Amino acid sequence: MSNNHKIKFASFFAGIGGFDLGFQNAGMKPVFHCEIDPYCQDILKRHWPEVPLHGDIKTLEAKSIPEADLWAAGWPCQDLSHANSQRKGIGGARSGLFFEFAELARELTPKWVVLENVSGLLSSDKGTAFESVIDQLEEIGYLGVWFTSNLLSAGLPQNRERVFIIGSYQSDDVYEFYSDGSELLRDHSPREAQRAWGEARPTVSEEYLSNTPLLVQRRGGFGYTKARSYSPTLRAQTGRHQGGHTDRPILCGQKLDLERMRESDGLPRGVDGRRGRFIGNAVAPPLAQFIGEQIMRIEAANSQYDSSSNVKKLKKNR
Repeated sequence: MSNNHKIKFASFFAGIGGFDLGFQNAGMKPVFHCEIDPYCQDILKRHWPEVPLHGDIKTLEAKSIPEADLWAAGWPCQDLSHANSQRKGIGGARSGLFFEFAELARELTPKWVVLENVSGLLSSDKGTAFESVIDQLEEIGYLGVWFTSNLLSAGLPQNRERVFIIGSYQSDDVYEFYSDGSELLRDHSPREAQRAWGEARPTVSEEYLSNTPLLVQRRGGFGYTKARSYSPTLRAQTGRHQGGHTDRPILCGQKLDLERMRESDGLPRGVDGRRGRFIGNAVAPPLAQFIGEQIMRIEAANSQYDSSSNVKKLKKNR
């Protein structure tokens, strides 16, 4: 990629655009969305009206996807989540949609893939769910790293641990993901196939301000209060995926501060169960931005190296 090239990305299972906002803040350009939920589609169209949007990944053809350097996918977690006592694993109807994504990636092989899911991915199917995911990526030709990161690490007062998988196609560029190399690729994988993939920990700050709006979950909806502590993981309360909640409010030992709902960083004042569910499912933009900035740093370094090599070749040929 040249120095003036802006990294283009396609977003699958885009939700309300968490990956998109984070990558865009990092300096990348969104060129495609795939999202089936009508409510999420409305949000994506409002913020990115010029970006093509496809509904169901099961009907998506590779030829319909614009050229992109990076594909992002926070694919459905319902069959993998610890909160679902009847989880069906990576073969479930929802979480198994990963394989639809993988087949599209096999055909078009974008330079980068960035995947996100719940930490239950590591234990589902007795550890083989994660193995199935990285096996697919390795078979296509991706080398990669994986790590877990909590939203608390991004300076936001919510306990939300997620697994991120980052791969580069037929290239070891991904191993430059952490410039300092601290705790890079520390292996404790449950399967032999995972030895090519590592765990690293992000160096994002773990500090957050006590006045930051804290989104809390309660029966019948969500609300805001001051962040004197942090919120438990937000979980779905509708349908079969109940998230293990009881009927009692979950307020972190604090009173619900209705006035704080006016200071919600752009979220609507009335945060009902539907909005809360999609916020809880969304990829956290600060974490996506961190990943995007690291990938851009790698690409910029590669561009400088390529330019330097070309100059040396020109001088040699004179």
